[in-house]
Amino acid sequence: MKMGAHGQRFLLRSALLFGLCLGWTFFLPQCAQEKKPLTDWASDFSLKALNDQEITLSRLRGKVVLLDFWATWCSPCRESIPHLVQLYRTYRENEFEIIGMSIDKGGEMVVRHFAKSMEIPYPIVMTPEDVARAYRVTSIPTLFLIDREGKIRERITGFNLTVAQQIHSKIGAIISEKP
Repeated sequence: MKMGAHGQRFLLRSALLFGLCLGWTFFLPQCAQEKKPLTDWASDFSLKALNDQEITLSRLRGKVVLLDFWATWCSPCRESIPHLVQLYRTYRENEFEIIGMSIDKGGEMVVRHFAKSMEIPYPIVMTPEDVARAYRVTSIPTLFLIDREGKIRERITGFNLTVAQQIHSKIGAIISEKP
């Protein structure tokens, strides 16, 4: 069976689209992990949490802070939450804070309902795009471990049990450093 010019163009476009999708799937995650390091200092922000508490990052100096950029629809993000809740309960008495940085577009009520169903005890903010851009968040979950002085000590993209153990030990190590 002979294919016309229209069929050949369609086949070529389909192959190009497939190639782009394949490249995007395999190349972009590596680019996100191989980015040049961020500046040493965490970008300041002031946002209202779902509990109406005003969260200003610079006011948390003196504490070790974990920023968790996530969304309700993200499966690895949902998988990470019980581990983050455990971390929060373990270290909160040791000048440690977690801020959930939701990038959900579905609205505050969706996030509020999700947080309640997951029994998340730490504050959650609706993250504007400029804050996510300042931290160069390109995929989620992305976590930033910030020391007492406000320096980014670790950027972690993705989540699994190995990552959970690494986060736990890194938080413990930073907390045990003398202020």
